Amino acid sequence: MFRKPFSFLLIFAAFGFISCDRNEEYIEIKDSRAPGRFAPDPQLGLSFRDRVGITSASSSSPESSKVSFFVKMVGPINLIDEQKGNFEAFCKTLKVGEGNPPFEWTKPEGWNAIEGTAMRIANFNFGPDKKGECYFTVLPGGGQLLANLNRWRSQMGLSDSTQEEASALPSRQFLFGEGKYVEIEGSYKGFGASESKEGYKMIGIIMPELQIELPK
Repeated sequence: MFRKPFSFLLIFAAFGFISCDRNEEYIEIKDSRAPGRFAPDPQLGLSFRDRVGITSASSSSPESSKVSFFVKMVGPINLIDEQKGNFEAFCKTLKVGEGNPPFEWTKPEGWNAIEGTAMRIANFNFGPDKKGECYFTVLPGGGQLLANLNRWRSQMGLSDSTQEEASALPSRQFLFGEGKYVEIEGSYKGFGASESKEGYKMIGIIMPELQIELPK
């Protein structure tokens, strides 16, 4: 009954003697080479447009993608009116930086920086009960001006605007171009909220559909 286990032991022992053969030859590797590079050297001093390949929205390249930029502030009417100066200051300090995403800004005094999300690159709340909020978003495939304006109006319980009304919105300097400035009042119902909040105001800037060339 012990023959098979004993046979296995003999086989393992034979392998052990073979592997411990002191006459086995070893090859010493003396040559060496410099490690390879996995990416080209970065180019410094490029603008954001150059770094991501932004072109005009009329580009018809098949290897391109559209991206939209938004900054939005919403809260009770009186609170938003009080914070307009901080909103303007934040928008002026928002610029292209070195991070990833490559943006930098200065937090307005009295605002609380809160953790960002996949949608919100800069994210703040403010006010006595933190009922005010402001955030900056970069949205791939973000849609045209009218679609975004009407999405915001829907959040405020308002009817849709026309293309003419959207085009007539005032322009504001924003990042590396001009966006459309929005200021509306109504009953605010944020994404996922079950109830509307009466007496709210929303202000923001929409920079829709810049074209970004994708790497080949």
